Amino acid sequence: MKLGFIGAGNMSGAILDGVLKGGLLQAEQLWISNHHGDKLERFARLGIHTTTDNCQVVRETDLVILGIKPQMFGQVLPQIAEQAKGKGVLSISPGYSLAWLREQLPGCHVMRAMPNTPLLVGKGCTALVQSGDVPEEIFAAVKAVFSSAGEVFVVPEALIDAVIAAAGSSPAYFFRMADAMVSAGQALGLAPDEALRMAALTMEGSARMLLESGKTAGELKRQVCSPGGTTLAAMTAFDDYRFEEMVNEAMERCVRRSQELGK
Repeated sequence: MKLGFIGAGNMSGAILDGVLKGGLLQAEQLWISNHHGDKLERFARLGIHTTTDNCQVVRETDLVILGIKPQMFGQVLPQIAEQAKGKGVLSISPGYSLAWLREQLPGCHVMRAMPNTPLLVGKGCTALVQSGDVPEEIFAAVKAVFSSAGEVFVVPEALIDAVIAAAGSSPAYFFRMADAMVSAGQALGLAPDEALRMAALTMEGSARMLLESGKTAGELKRQVCSPGGTTLAAMTAFDDYRFEEMVNEAMERCVRRSQELGK
């Protein structure tokens, strides 16, 4: 299989790195295009085929991943529609439905995926939308590509907005909490770099416990909260400021915005 990318942003780079590190494909099987040639230099150094011509990527490959910004779809899809017929084309952008993509790319096997930025460190969480008209071998290839840099979930398209709230956008939730913890740690006298590592390592370890302990998040929380202790005192602030309500509202706003962008 030959795999192509239109757009050389962070997500395309993360997927490519996963494919290469996992040995799924070799550099000579990969193509990437970008309007600005300077963004292609790092990929060329890896032996990946690079070009500023989107149509060349489509002609040379079997499966194309659209790693472009949403506002560029209207410009790029008409360019590649003819060459893409009979091939797999995957969108990783929110908002664009399979029905809309089929209209823009008639005769193509269109798919959707919602990856998140931890793909950059091989710990991604990607949702794939199963589409009945996509050959099984193409869908399996897509699943293998994203599995090379994290875990993959197959979901119906009706749930993609919920996935964006729970996984696509949610790294920012954790980064904001970490940033607040670092600022508070500094105010309490910790060095900035120490506060950052303490917060990040604790988040990493807590995630591992949640995935491996077999216990729920609620059970693990109660395990840390000794009666009359420091953790329970901290938790009273979460109660006073209605932490769960805030998280729920944030996710609902995320979903509403994704729906507003939908086509």
